[in-house]
Amino acid sequence: MKTNYLLIVYLLLFTIFRANCQPLTINWQACYGGQYNQESRDVIFTDDGYIVVGTSYENILIVKFNLTGELVWEHQYGGILGSGFYNGAYRIFKADPENYYIVATAWSSEGDITYDPYPDANNCWILKIDSEGNIIWDKIFGGSCSEYGSSGTLSSDSSVIFYGNTCSSDGDITENFGLWDVWMIKVDTQGNKVWDKSLGNDNQDGPSAMIQTSDNGFLAATYSYYGEGGNIECENFDPNMEFVEAVLLKLDENANLQWQRCYGGSRHDDIDDIVETEDGYLLACSTNSSDRDVEGAGYHLGYDNGGHITSDIWLVKTDFEGNIVWSKCYGGYYDETSSRVFRTGDGGYIVFGSTSSNDGDVSGYHNEAGWFRDIWVIKVSSTGQLQWQQCIGGAGNEDIANAVIQLEGGKYVFSATLNSNNTGDITCITDPNSWSVWLVEVTDTTVSLPEKNETNIGLIVYPNPASNYVIFEQTEAPQGNINIYNAYGKLLMKQQTKNTKTLLDTKILSAGMYFYTFEAINTVQTGKIMVVK
Repeated sequence: MKTNYLLIVYLLLFTIFRANCQPLTINWQACYGGQYNQESRDVIFTDDGYIVVGTSYENILIVKFNLTGELVWEHQYGGILGSGFYNGAYRIFKADPENYYIVATAWSSEGDITYDPYPDANNCWILKIDSEGNIIWDKIFGGSCSEYGSSGTLSSDSSVIFYGNTCSSDGDITENFGLWDVWMIKVDTQGNKVWDKSLGNDNQDGPSAMIQTSDNGFLAATYSYYGEGGNIECENFDPNMEFVEAVLLKLDENANLQWQRCYGGSRHDDIDDIVETEDGYLLACSTNSSDRDVEGAGYHLGYDNGGHITSDIWLVKTDFEGNIVWSKCYGGYYDETSSRVFRTGDGGYIVFGSTSSNDGDVSGYHNEAGWFRDIWVIKVSSTGQLQWQQCIGGAGNEDIANAVIQLEGGKYVFSATLNSNNTGDITCITDPNSWSVWLVEVTDTTVSLPEKNETNIGLIVYPNPASNYVIFEQTEAPQGNINIYNAYGKLLMKQQTKNTKTLLDTKILSAGMYFYTFEAINTVQTGKIMVVK
């Protein structure tokens, strides 16, 4: 009876721990807004603060904050306000120690645009700015139809890559395969075109994510409909052209195609971000599918308020040839999408995205389920096991696009677009009737917790749950160190072992969940203990 009672207490406290633990703590936050809607797209760390880029009404927005979120300077570049021509920035990269590239789209042909060879079209606009936000040079690239930006990257030779789409077949576009193609162009430090590459078929293809790889090549992801010709072909294209396939293309440093892979099921699938690992790639995707590549990944079937099937975050681990190693879905009944993914020090991954659910894998949502979006952060192990999750936001929509950066010490800074008010985690909204920029620094309080090592050295931990003491017993590695951490990763106890049995006094610990590591030569074994009083 006592054993059953302790088991019930253990399970209850573990459930409470999972529901109430907030792994990410907000260190500071700042809001930026004004008369017009402000939209955040990307953020970069500088030695003395952060620069956020996005849009403000019809112009690109560039805002500098100091290290605690105070406004330093702001610029808006584009055409004449009220002209109806939309200009927007999508990415910012460090060009050299003092200057930055901005990847943008321009519809204007006047104002801050030095020269537009295609004045009747929307085009790629690349700017180089100094540390005060002043324009050093700007260049328009594209053709006589239209080009729209989506992403980009910095190359190893300090050039910048624009990644978007095009319907042009002239100007700077070397190839067009039909309708809308994905288009990338490499521009050197002086603003000169180095090369361009079109990706697509004779139907519609759209850009999603891209990175430069360790071999100086590129991984470019697209979402593509059924089509023929060009350089994108998938066996499982939807012949009715209702749903898109996620496509990953590997290019060399000169944009020559090396291989391509198609991922997903029979509905919408898209790749939102990519990170390279020591043995392949991790793709942060969004999916509405539950079959083919997604089968067995744990997709959460649901329907939005319009009756459409909703999406999950879908993580796909591949080898260096793009072959799937494992994949898992995360989410609830309503929509979840991914935005950015990062490696963590324990070999796992942290994903920033969005959610409209409050069930399944999701808890702590700030709205009535299904209506608005919270920022959703999940932490998974190296094999995709969900370790924790957290919703961040208020009573409205919060979107982060590409605007997340990873800092040292488990810190992250993100810049979100708010259509919200001072509720939940938001304390600085400037105007609830318009969109604002929300800059936030958070710390992952679990970074001290090592990922579980599956190596089993025969360690037995008992009694567990424990009251006054707990014994660590093992025979294969009698000499080592035992570390006890609380739920937030703080080291509470440390004891060296010299014999096969080591007793730890737990009377000084409050009731609750704790984590232990046993460290010996070339061996780490981890686990949990529950202390009850």
